[in-house]
Amino acid sequence: MMNEAEPLPCADKLVFDTAKEAQAVATSSEYRYGSKLKVYKCRYCSLYHLSSNFDD
Repeated sequence: MMNEAEPLPCADKLVFDTAKEAQAVATSSEYRYGSKLKVYKCRYCSLYHLSSNFDD
């Protein structure tokens, strides 16, 4: 169990309320910079983040 004073492991990541919002940013990033990102729901905060890791 995590201590309430400890920041979540995802605290430094961009956060999105919906998968749709996150996917829009991922699509824009791929178009502008050629970077492929995937959307995932975080197990810590239950919001959405982007990842460049496609191994999971």
